Amino acid sequence: MEDIENQSLVGICTAISLTQNANKAVQNTTNRNYSADFQYLLQKKFIDKNWFEGSSIFSALQAGKTYGLLPEQDWKWTMQEDREKGYAYYMAKLKAIPDAEIERLLTRTEKIITAYASVPVTRDAMARAIYESKSGILSRFELGKEWYTDKWGNLSWNKDDIEPLRKPQIVVSGHAVTECNFVGNSFRVANTWGDWADKGTAYHLFDTYKPTENWAVFYKDKELPEEIKEQIDEQSTIIGKITDLLQMIISLVQKLR
Repeated sequence: MEDIENQSLVGICTAISLTQNANKAVQNTTNRNYSADFQYLLQKKFIDKNWFEGSSIFSALQAGKTYGLLPEQDWKWTMQEDREKGYAYYMAKLKAIPDAEIERLLTRTEKIITAYASVPVTRDAMARAIYESKSGILSRFELGKEWYTDKWGNLSWNKDDIEPLRKPQIVVSGHAVTECNFVGNSFRVANTWGDWADKGTAYHLFDTYKPTENWAVFYKDKELPEEIKEQIDEQSTIIGKITDLLQMIISLVQKLR
């Protein structure tokens, strides 16, 4: 994993993880990078509708698939220094962006996400999903201080202090990252904390530090696995039946008037 971004003092790990995943997925066909800041704005404005706390991977995926991803070159409203001034300051800048400008930026987005699916929290399921994706899977952890302290509790980003990531004694918060590789029972995390551990990455043992959920993202021009196609077809069938039922009810009501 390369070009690890730094969320600094803001909780935009879900947006960064998704855009990093997309950047890597399309790197063989384009040199384009996507804006994590705009992605997070979409999550807050249209999906979560909650400006006071962090988001979820599911919200990031919903926003990305529904509204698309914005090329980094088109985003000018916030910079890295805004992330370093804290969540309240950063969110105020996002909220201040005029609706007309958001609508304009939405015309610039690229809808490259075709589907997403939950991946079971098992060693084999995660390994298979990572191998098939080539860009990793999005994972959520119950984060402990062990991610940024040594075993004595001293602040440290030294990879020797946190590899493998130790089981949390006290959960601090949820945190989204990318599981970008695996070797046997060890998985490699690509974090959103800049130059953390080994150039933004670190290994953890699956048996010691499991994620709470995983998501695989599928992009255009790539064949979907059969099980994902079946899920989409099943959902479409259910939605179609509900729509037909509603139309029948509407027609019946109109006849009774």
